[in-house]
Amino acid sequence: MCSRVPGNIGGHAVMAFLDRFDAVIFDLNGTLAEDFDRFGPDQDYATTYRQLGGRALAPEPLTDLVDSLMARILNRYEDGPTDPFPSLAEFLAELVESPAAETERIDALVAEHEMGTIPRARVQLLEELRRSHRLGLISDLWASSGAYRRYLDQLGLSALFGSIVFSCEHGAVKPGPRLFQTALDELAVAPERAVFVGDHETRDILGAAACGMSTVWIDTEGHGPMAARPDRVVASLEALPDLI
Repeated sequence: MCSRVPGNIGGHAVMAFLDRFDAVIFDLNGTLAEDFDRFGPDQDYATTYRQLGGRALAPEPLTDLVDSLMARILNRYEDGPTDPFPSLAEFLAELVESPAAETERIDALVAEHEMGTIPRARVQLLEELRRSHRLGLISDLWASSGAYRRYLDQLGLSALFGSIVFSCEHGAVKPGPRLFQTALDELAVAPERAVFVGDHETRDILGAAACGMSTVWIDTEGHGPMAARPDRVVASLEALPDLI
């Protein structure tokens, strides 16, 4: 099992860090998932668009539209407020008038490019953790969540999570409290009995801590925390079960 007593220090049994909690709640992109947010000048949006049945936009105007859309979303993400946060369709409507079908197609294109992949080893880690803890997932998604939910279904992960909270379904983003509180409510767990695991100091660690949760920060660069004071720091998600 992932949650276990790792050994003895000074002749005393040491409790594993995760054993202090009833629930473990994860960030998605950058924490569980890799190869996400495939945006920028090297991306072939036109191929994705055609695969989705798109014909109205030529490659160059399509690229300009997606780049402008993502810049607008990310600027709002940085500047706030976190709640309410507009939908992708609302951001798109500020740029261009589109038929409903075309808006849905652009939404599906963004969903395809922002979705990451979850390695099999992390699926196994979650399967192990589920034996001893309630599990939750909180993620900021720009596009609709259908594609990501189908991917989680394919991996068998949907059944492991007692709460899956996507920002696009709630009109708010991290580090605001609404998504964190929704997950806590759905898991029926008090904040002090939950730990949040994420890779972003401000949105994940500060946001979860402000709601009363303990935190584990994934410091992939090894620079150490600058903005937050996480309860534990790991270099990778795979080190999570060995925390004391």
